[in-house]
Amino acid sequence: MQQTRTLTDKFLLVLKGLAMGAANKVPGVSGGVVAFVAGFYEEFIYSLQKINLKAFKLLISGRFNSLYRYTNGKFLGLLILG
Repeated sequence: MQQTRTLTDKFLLVLKGLAMGAANKVPGVSGGVVAFVAGFYEEFIYSLQKINLKAFKLLISGRFNSLYRYTNGKFLGLLILG
């Protein structure tokens, strides 16, 4: 799922994360709907699925770079930044 993103793509992903967070504040609107419409729902779900026992073991063992790559940290980080 990981891909090379340009600076513009990264900026747009931050804005999409901002829109997703804002949508959660509106009654009746889900952030998941925004993710689906914006086109990153599949990667979002894939990345969240990677937060599991293996990720926890990587965290506990201090292998932060491996954890970052395993959980698609660049994508999740940009999304959370928004």
